[in-house]
Amino acid sequence: MSAERSVFDATSSAATRERRQQLGQQITLAISSLLRNARNYSEDNAVFTPVLAQIQQSIFALLEADGAFELELLDEGIYLNRQAVKFDAIYLPLLTAVRTDLKQRGIGGMTAAVAPPNADLRQLVRVLSPRGPPHPGARGDPSRPFVALRFKLRDAGAGEDPSADRSARLVAAYAHAVFFVDHTIQQLRVSGELIPLWAASRVVQDLVDLQRDMPLRFLQLARCKAASEDYWGFHAANVAVLAISFGSRLGLTKARRHDLGMAALFHDVGMAAIPAALLERQGKLEVGAQRALKASPLFAARAILRDREVHPSALERALAAYECHLDLVPLGDDPVPEIGLGGRILGICESYDALTTTRPFRPARTHQEALRIMTTEQVFRFDPQLVDLLPSVVEPLLR
Repeated sequence: MSAERSVFDATSSAATRERRQQLGQQITLAISSLLRNARNYSEDNAVFTPVLAQIQQSIFALLEADGAFELELLDEGIYLNRQAVKFDAIYLPLLTAVRTDLKQRGIGGMTAAVAPPNADLRQLVRVLSPRGPPHPGARGDPSRPFVALRFKLRDAGAGEDPSADRSARLVAAYAHAVFFVDHTIQQLRVSGELIPLWAASRVVQDLVDLQRDMPLRFLQLARCKAASEDYWGFHAANVAVLAISFGSRLGLTKARRHDLGMAALFHDVGMAAIPAALLERQGKLEVGAQRALKASPLFAARAILRDREVHPSALERALAAYECHLDLVPLGDDPVPEIGLGGRILGICESYDALTTTRPFRPARTHQEALRIMTTEQVFRFDPQLVDLLPSVVEPLLR
């Protein structure tokens, strides 16, 4: 492995040294547990769930604090973001076993620029199990590469993975968007600490840049669908992909497309105020449940503004996240709302992705069925000029 370290230097962040020490211990011991259990269980076994959750949360905490995650397992010691991690003597046999196991596979550590999704962590179990490749590449098993994780190879010249390009960045940004939404909803449910807004902003900026560089592959991310328990994160990420693409089709500025992406990630986090059992219920809902669902967009708008400086962009995002749930032409005697462009775009993108995704109460609709529903049964919900542009925006999804 090259002796050259990354540009990041943890010594410049002395205030977080104690936290970094704690996280380094947690990650290393979690990897030790992973290696032991991987000899006896497949990667989808529930025994790995708490261990992988620990690794994921620890990596995210490091990315929040340092903007980097770099774990090095060297002969002379273990380093996390270039800070030496100290262990009690009782753990030294475990650490030796971890270093020896990874060294035999040519692995000297691991890095990540964004929090790895669950799929990466389950794949990590498989790669480090007896079933994995004896000498994995920088992205693990070449046949099933990591999205966000990267191995630091001891023989870097022989193990470089040339496929770690913009496509990997694209999938990593999408996976991080899914994680951000899922984590935000989880924290809102328990009144916990939210992920810093800059973390979401950085991911959305990557999505905006990648849409410009590879628009077809970018839009095809919206084909990703999830089971009901993972629906909200994938749905929000898909709405962001569709909305950014829609904004590009309209010629909106980069800043406006960024605002659309941010609003998309938050547009359904108000569901955190709705009991999970209610969200999964099939059939028609009673009046009280319908009221609760109608109130959820207000919680989404509040989440965008919670404990954060209020500025014009934040207000526009909050309005778009709220207004995308409104009908352009309300039924009955309700007043006609003044819905901004952001809300109108998100409303169309949100409905299209929801209709084309399987839900507990109905199967997924086809592209043509979704367009028919949106232009007939739901025609009162959308701006007619914008909804007419939808087929040209989503046409690459059909290829």
